[in-house]
Amino acid sequence: MPRSILAAAVLAALTVASAPTFAAQVEAFQNATVQPGGVRTGGSGINFFNIEGTDFGNFASYGVARFDVSAAKAEFDAAYGAGQWLVASVTLRLTQANAAFTADGGVNVYFTGDDSVALTAPSPLRYDATKSPSFAPNFSDAAFLTSYQFREVSSGTVEDYSLYALPIAGIPAANALADDIRNDNIVTLVLADGTAGVAATYAGFNNNTYAGPTLVILAAPIPEPETYALLGAGLLLVGGARALRRRG
Repeated sequence: MPRSILAAAVLAALTVASAPTFAAQVEAFQNATVQPGGVRTGGSGINFFNIEGTDFGNFASYGVARFDVSAAKAEFDAAYGAGQWLVASVTLRLTQANAAFTADGGVNVYFTGDDSVALTAPSPLRYDATKSPSFAPNFSDAAFLTSYQFREVSSGTVEDYSLYALPIAGIPAANALADDIRNDNIVTLVLADGTAGVAATYAGFNNNTYAGPTLVILAAPIPEPETYALLGAGLLLVGGARALRRRG
């Protein structure tokens, strides 16, 4: 493919990535800390959002956060025209709310299309130390988005984790997340222990001091059709070049 087409394709990719964006922050309207005995109840069950590994026995837990993106979508429609926008990036924002048992370790983030299972008691949700991930089979459709290493700093510390970003997302679950934001009003994420000793402790949606789990969603206007065509050509070219290098 001529270099001029490659340059045009690269320019198209940059156009998609650098299109004017409009940001919305959506705080969870529900969250749950799910332990072996079920969903954590009382004020602590909604004031905090904990992910704890098997080292913590009956206090081991995974977290579920649910977001209503309808107001954000209305803002995007107002900015770009009804339906004339795409999801440019999605970031998960969490705020540390540490305790004596807080401990560093790995956390995995998943997307699920199950927006209906109860996050308050009575709920069928259970943490199962014999399963991997620990929420199986509660969310049979859950798809892996990303993983990170929790590091205790201090309460109020904000952590941002990228879940999706144009021009190339590359992870099917990330694409499913972006599609869910465009086509549905509710988004559900599951955060599970990645290591046995982790105790990641965050503010919940009802916390009096800090914001609960929050999605930061950036939208951009839908590019012209020719931009998409050039972007597709560029992606095919990059794939072909990689294949040639491997054969060489």
